Amino acid sequence: MEKRWFTLFKKFEWRYEKGRQIMKGSGNLFKIGSGTVFCCVAAAFALMGLAVELWAQEWAPSWQLPRRDRPANLIEAPITGRGEMPESRFFPPMICGACHTDIFQQWRGSTHAYAWSDPLFQALYQKGRQEAKGEQIEVMDSCVRCHSPVSFTAGEWTTTQPPMPSEASKQNVFCDFCHSIKATAGIGNAPFIVDPGDAAKMDFGTKRGPFKDSPKINHNTEYSELHTRSEFCGSCHDVSHAGSRLAVEQTYTEWHMGPYNTGDPATTVHCQDCHMRQRPGVPSTGSTERPDNPGFAAPKQVGGVERPHIWTHYYIGGTSLVLGPSLQEPERQKMAEDRLKNAAKVEILATSSTEPGELLRFRVIVDNIGAGHYIPTGLTEVRQAWLEVEATDAGGKQVYHSGYLDDKGHLDGDAVVYHTVFGDKDGKPTYKVWEADHIISDHRIPPRGQMVEKYAFLVPSDAKMPLQVKTVLHYRSAPQWLAVELLGDKAPTIPIVDMAEAAVTVTGSKAP
Repeated sequence: MEKRWFTLFKKFEWRYEKGRQIMKGSGNLFKIGSGTVFCCVAAAFALMGLAVELWAQEWAPSWQLPRRDRPANLIEAPITGRGEMPESRFFPPMICGACHTDIFQQWRGSTHAYAWSDPLFQALYQKGRQEAKGEQIEVMDSCVRCHSPVSFTAGEWTTTQPPMPSEASKQNVFCDFCHSIKATAGIGNAPFIVDPGDAAKMDFGTKRGPFKDSPKINHNTEYSELHTRSEFCGSCHDVSHAGSRLAVEQTYTEWHMGPYNTGDPATTVHCQDCHMRQRPGVPSTGSTERPDNPGFAAPKQVGGVERPHIWTHYYIGGTSLVLGPSLQEPERQKMAEDRLKNAAKVEILATSSTEPGELLRFRVIVDNIGAGHYIPTGLTEVRQAWLEVEATDAGGKQVYHSGYLDDKGHLDGDAVVYHTVFGDKDGKPTYKVWEADHIISDHRIPPRGQMVEKYAFLVPSDAKMPLQVKTVLHYRSAPQWLAVELLGDKAPTIPIVDMAEAAVTVTGSKAP
């Protein structure tokens, strides 16, 4: 704490001196006869800049790891604040793609490449900007720090004015930003500390990454332990409400507290071990093999080194929704489906026999076998995973149905849904994260855990035995009604992926 306040004091001292220089250079504008007034104005300039930084550090990081558990470059230090890093210092991804061709092609269709421009996110974000009041405004401000970090660090965004993004910040979350992060100050709400080169001067600076022997050709290189561990991902994939401090996204925390984090470097499975090993035909989940990806990060002709494993940059996750031209490729949609289909399994436990007119009771067990976090994770007040259960008799007549969709894509109100329900300050359910005050319910499946759902229905007296009972675990990134509410007639049909299914036959107890 003393070190932090000392650092902030030094920044005040720097800003005070900067204020004095500005005042001196504006003699015609400021006819100040009093040295006291001169100093006060300079101090005000310093305090305003310091207040912005203190405000940012008020909500970032969300929390801190014990020192013994931190990577070397997760430190206690002031984070990079708004306006402290002009966009002209960052190189656009096309420049990186000149050498890192394969990695660039993987990234350009990823969710990182659409983190800011995703139309659903944009519609929700703009709605929040219009509706947020008081401390809720801070939530909308904090969104920018992860979804368009260069826009934030360049000072292009303010609470009251829409962003005027530069060319660099239009690239969403891109190569030069991530590989210019030299450290973070903890977990959650993007507490990054950035040290890029200077693109305006064609100074490529130092790029950080997972290798200790990267050649220094166009830019300097530096090994970063942070980039090899889940704590790097946890910078953004763990979010607390900037006003109420409510935990609204806890993907990193779910992993940190789960079984994939063993505490032993030899056996711990980090985020990168699943999400940066996936490629076409290789789902790379907790229930599948996660083989190495041998190759080059850059072609041999430009100095690239052949390695037993090159981390992939597809970042598909469970997002099968088409966000942009690159994601229209069937291959990428298939990768999302492969990941989802290898994340869970379902099982039905039912009595082996029953009779028409009797009550049939059964259980559906849902196991999280492949995700290192809860199912679903991330924006869980919007994500939907749900069970559809259907029973038909020997004649094909439907005798029970739960978890169905109507012709508008609306989900049956009695369905078992895996998601989080936020409440506003009046206790009413809300999907609007800026209004979130508390959690009404959180019904999801933990990593390597299970949920057991109980069902019962009265078998119609005219049902023809045996009965066929089937269940399917479905997933979609957002409910269809929300897409329509946000995008109107331009709303896409939200894809639904069948993650897992199971079926059993229940015979009549009087069958011969």
